Amino acid sequence: MSQAVGILDGLVARVLSTYPFRFTLAADESDRLIAFRIRAEVATEAGWPGSPYSEGVERDEFDAAALHLVGWDDAGPICTGRLVLPPAALPTEVACGIVVEPAGRVVDVGRMAVLPSRRNVEHAVFVALLCRLYLEMRRRGYELACGMMAHRTRRLMRLLGLHLDELGPDREFWGELRAPVSFELMANTASISRRWD
Repeated sequence: MSQAVGILDGLVARVLSTYPFRFTLAADESDRLIAFRIRAEVATEAGWPGSPYSEGVERDEFDAAALHLVGWDDAGPICTGRLVLPPAALPTEVACGIVVEPAGRVVDVGRMAVLPSRRNVEHAVFVALLCRLYLEMRRRGYELACGMMAHRTRRLMRLLGLHLDELGPDREFWGELRAPVSFELMANTASISRRWD
């Protein structure tokens, strides 16, 4: 492990430890349904096309092969995010008709959803969710990620110290305009450390 990797891994773990949330990976269909219900509630509250969803769940063709992370507080589940690992088709690539290089070494990070009742100006739940998604990627040996991000999310990610490469223009994706982006986690060590250390 390079020094930069160790520094960033340690920093992310420290940031995550400051939050009172716990995270679990969905182990079976009942766990995945928790994630799908959070996604449906967020999409329905936002009034995105396709909502409300039948049986109160939102899912797509990438979910079966994906890793689903669920965040909890003392009251219950509060957020979710998804990792689609190679060599499966990545949602960003399929949506935009592109290949995110280097092919086969990029993880798609998406379907990040925080219940409306748990959002605040500090974005605490969202930041904790990002940290835990990062650690799940690292545990599997990946450092490169892509995803479809709305303008406000791209702005927040940059405020958090993350440099994004925009791979194309905004397009309709999961209910709103989003652009395909990629980011190399290790390339962001210095800026993230300045923001959070």
